[in-house]
Amino acid sequence: MFGLGKAKGLVGLDIGSYSIKAIELKPKAKEGEGSFEVENIALEFLPHDAIVEGTIMDSEAVVETIKMIFDENKISNKNVNIAVSGSSVIIKKISLPSMETEELAESIIWEARHNIPYPYEETSVDYAILKPSSGSEQKALDILLVAAKKEKITNYSNVVNQARKNLEAIEVDAFALQNAMEINYPEIFREKTTALINLGAHTTNIIITDRGTPQLFRDLSIGGYFFTENIRKDLGVSSDEAEKVLKGIPVKDMPPEQTQAVIDANTANLLEEVEKTFSFYESGEGSEKKIDKILLSGGLSKLKDLPKSFEQKFNTDTELFNPFRNIFYNEKKLDSVYLRDMASLFGVATGLATRRGEE
Repeated sequence: MFGLGKAKGLVGLDIGSYSIKAIELKPKAKEGEGSFEVENIALEFLPHDAIVEGTIMDSEAVVETIKMIFDENKISNKNVNIAVSGSSVIIKKISLPSMETEELAESIIWEARHNIPYPYEETSVDYAILKPSSGSEQKALDILLVAAKKEKITNYSNVVNQARKNLEAIEVDAFALQNAMEINYPEIFREKTTALINLGAHTTNIIITDRGTPQLFRDLSIGGYFFTENIRKDLGVSSDEAEKVLKGIPVKDMPPEQTQAVIDANTANLLEEVEKTFSFYESGEGSEKKIDKILLSGGLSKLKDLPKSFEQKFNTDTELFNPFRNIFYNEKKLDSVYLRDMASLFGVATGLATRRGEE
């Protein structure tokens, strides 16, 4: 979204609150446009509180972790795309009358000043004109307005530069996830109304698309840390024990039914927050809408029976999102078990790695 240059080969670098993920993809021209093969993939955990709720607190630790990922996994490609999300990133869908490019640019600035809850001078703004749904008559321009606080962009850019990598573009988590969905689930992306829900450590991204056109993006301040903190408090256990509970690992002197009750209560809270977003979308613009498919991504999506909980709550087909569904990998070079087990963590990184350089 916030392009900084051109790149042929790219590494998707997902700098999260809990870990940093990197994936390098190479195009497979013989397999057709949009096909990729995994060249390198890596994950390194961050020290506790190095990044808190999307804010870099310990830049040195983040820089060293980025260097470690590239050095230990022998990733020679230094061209990277990164993503940002959270409260300092605003995505808003607006409609404007058709107009000339120069006039549109002026209108975008006006809209940004009136739709962004931060001073315009403190934000970087970009936009994308949406294609109309198949068969619809476009009487106005539907536009996605995107703004991010310059301070956040600077902080994330600095750690990449200090790690001596070439920052090619800064994307928004939601758009990276949409890229990954379009490549890996083309039939669902084009034909259905889909909710892709990325359950991260501090933030949950919700992306709703309708037959290939993005309709709603929303970030919720709820994620894996929300679960572990509540488990820690409710059960009176340490943070490490709370994480074990969340992963389904037995904790000494803690009855399974007691731990499950706490997890169920937190899951209910998560579903309630997601329901508010679904209700907002389905009741919008005076017409009935229905989500046909739910895809779950992110570390928290590995929680036992979570897809089943979503299906029961929303009466909608739900499955785990696989960012490697249509992406090739050499089983002699890469561990297929690792790719399968870690797939839920690499949605954003994969979407970043598939992003085209700025034309």
